[in-house]
Amino acid sequence: MACVSKFMKLLTPEECVSNEMVLPDEFVDKYAHRIPIGIKIKVRNGYELWLDFVKTYKRFFGLSIFYKDFKLRSGQRLLFEYMGGFNFNVVIFGICGSEIEYPLVVHESQEREAREVLYPYDGWSFVNDHFPGRNPVDKVVPPFYFIDNIAAMIPNRVEYVLSDGQRIVGSYCHSECELTGLASLCHILGVPNLKSLNLLVFSYEGGGTFKIAVFDKSMLEIHVHVNVHQNVSNSPAFRILVQQSHMLEYCHGVGISKDFRNVTDLWLTQDSFTAYSDNRCWRLEIKKRRDWARTEIHGGWIQFRDDMQLGIGDVCVFQFKNDTLHNFNVRVIKKIRIAS
Repeated sequence: MACVSKFMKLLTPEECVSNEMVLPDEFVDKYAHRIPIGIKIKVRNGYELWLDFVKTYKRFFGLSIFYKDFKLRSGQRLLFEYMGGFNFNVVIFGICGSEIEYPLVVHESQEREAREVLYPYDGWSFVNDHFPGRNPVDKVVPPFYFIDNIAAMIPNRVEYVLSDGQRIVGSYCHSECELTGLASLCHILGVPNLKSLNLLVFSYEGGGTFKIAVFDKSMLEIHVHVNVHQNVSNSPAFRILVQQSHMLEYCHGVGISKDFRNVTDLWLTQDSFTAYSDNRCWRLEIKKRRDWARTEIHGGWIQFRDDMQLGIGDVCVFQFKNDTLHNFNVRVIKKIRIAS
């Protein structure tokens, strides 16, 4: 089971004037045993709020101030990404389907100021659940608000990146405001056309790259699996030699050697993967330098390092799990230390 899952929530009129939110049954059935009774939601502008999770009612409680602070209305959508532990990231979409421009607001209990989200440099997303025509198989039209703010920066040639790293080449037609080339997505998912899908989320990453998340009728993300052995060498996928800088209290990044670019080149500029050892798992966040010359692990490393009791000179060996680009089994080769 992966440590990360997304679900989409369409707000109802009743929820917008209440203090609670009903969660998708399938999400609760699958992940409730891992989620504590107190959870924290985080919005891209730095807003944070603690909520209560009641498993028996399949609800979050304590949301009235959140609805008020962001002036949420019926028909808007919230994308929840479970990050493991008590953390959830939240993306807010307007009624038109485009991600909102976040106000400079934080919860009243927070001491720090809100962070300005810069578009499109910080990425921008939109939801599409409307596929006109009898047999739509190849194109979607982004919301007008997204087009007005982002379209001029999108090149003619684009790439769509699926949840497990598979890339599809497409194009953006500026005159028709259409993203095309999605027939391959239907083929990969084994569906005849886009109408067979419930909902798509397109996240523009810059440089002509869109990350696509596909959601089923229960509003859970469908994880697309690609056989990585068609694209990368055999296991192990990559290794990390633990160095002194990796053991600091505030580690500023753990580099992955260029020797493993056949794997790292398939990740996005900002991405993540899950590492598994026995019955434990950790989510590790990936960042690439602007020139893509170096890939580093940032978020999650310190917890992983401490839980695995790593020391300088140990080697972490990451091997493919279930033939995916975002799940790895990890084992540690301990450095032989001679007692003095």
